[in-house]
Amino acid sequence: MELQTKDNRNFTNQLPKWAIGCHFGLISIFFLLGIVLFVFGVNELSEMGLGFSLLLFAIGAVSLGFSWFSYKNVRKYLDIIFNIQLGENGYDSYTRDKKKNEEEHIFLPYEKIKYVLIGMDYRLKAKSKIHSGENYQMRTKFVPVRSAKVIIYGVDANNQVKVTSFPHADQQSLFDWIDVFQKNGVEILHTDKALTATPRHPDVLESIPKKRFDGTLSFVMGSEADGLDNIFLTEKQQEVLEEKNKKNRKNGFLFTALLSFLQLFMVCFWFPHWDIVEDSFGDNSGEFFALFFTVLLQFFIYLKMGRVKWFEPIRDMFILCIGILLGVLVSPDERTTFPQAVQSYAIMTIGAFLFLYYGMKVYSWFQRLWKTNKREDTHF
Repeated sequence: MELQTKDNRNFTNQLPKWAIGCHFGLISIFFLLGIVLFVFGVNELSEMGLGFSLLLFAIGAVSLGFSWFSYKNVRKYLDIIFNIQLGENGYDSYTRDKKKNEEEHIFLPYEKIKYVLIGMDYRLKAKSKIHSGENYQMRTKFVPVRSAKVIIYGVDANNQVKVTSFPHADQQSLFDWIDVFQKNGVEILHTDKALTATPRHPDVLESIPKKRFDGTLSFVMGSEADGLDNIFLTEKQQEVLEEKNKKNRKNGFLFTALLSFLQLFMVCFWFPHWDIVEDSFGDNSGEFFALFFTVLLQFFIYLKMGRVKWFEPIRDMFILCIGILLGVLVSPDERTTFPQAVQSYAIMTIGAFLFLYYGMKVYSWFQRLWKTNKREDTHF
C-alpha cells in the first residue's frame, strides 16, 4: 500500500476524494462494459454460433476482471487508515482497520524516545530493459532493491514502552527524519542488518548489533539486492527457519522418490509401446515428452524446496536413475535393444537436468560477479 506525503514528515494512505471518485468511475465503466459484452456475446451465440461470441466473452471477462481487481485495490485504501506524523513534539502514529474493528494510536514524545535505529529493508521495484533485434522489445521484471527501515524505541504518553517502525524508500525522506530527531536530541543508532523480519519487542531490539550513526549509511538506498540476505533473525526465528528448511528438503527428497517411482511405471507400461531405432527410441515416440515432463517436475520440486544444496541435484538424479533401471528389470518388454534405449533416455534426462541446473547456477554466479565489479567501478 502506497503512502502519500507532501513534506516527508506527514504520511497517509488516504486518497483525495477526487481520486476515489475517478477510481469508482473507471470501475463502473469497465463493469458495465463487461456486462454489455456478455449480453452481446449471448445474443451472438444464439444467432450466429460460437465464432465471434468467444471474442466478446473473452473481452467481457477481461473487463469484469479489471473492474474487480480495481475495486479490491481501492478498498484497501478505504478499509485501512494510516496516518504517520513526525511533528513538533514527537512521533505520532494512527492506524485503523475498519473490517477488523481494530485501532491503534501511538504518540512518542521526543524526550521519551530512548533511541532510533536505522537498518536496511527491501522492496520490489519494476525494472524495464529494451532488447534490440529485429523488433525492439521492452521487458519488465520486479527486482528487490534496498530501502531503509526506522525503528523507534521509547515510552508513549501513557508511560508504556513502545517499539514502532516506519519504512523509507526515499533517501531524502529518511535524512529529513534524521535531521528532526537530531534537532530534538534523540540518539540515532545504525545497523548493517536488514530489519525486514524484526519483531517489535524491546528485548529483540536490544540484541541487534548496532553503533552510533555517523551520518553515512552502510548500504546504498535504491540499489539492487542479490537476495534477501543479511536479515536479522532472533534465535526463535532462526530455529523456525531451520525447521522449515529441513521440512522442505525432506519433502523434496520424498517427491523426488515419488518421481523415481513414476519413472519405473513409465518404463514398465509406457516405454514398451515405443518403436526402437538401433539403440534408442524413435522420433515418433514419447521420449521427448517424457524427458521434458521429468525435468520440469524436478525443477518444480526444487522451486517448492527453496534452498537446494549443491550435492542434492546429483543425489536426486541418482534416485531417478535407480527408478529407471528398476523399470528395465521388471518391464515386460522382451526386445534385446530395450535396455539400451532406456539407458539412452536416462542419460539424456539426467544430463539435461544437471546441465540446465548447474548452468543456471554458473550463469547466476557470473551475473552477480559482473554486478559487483560494476558497482565497484562506479565508486572510482
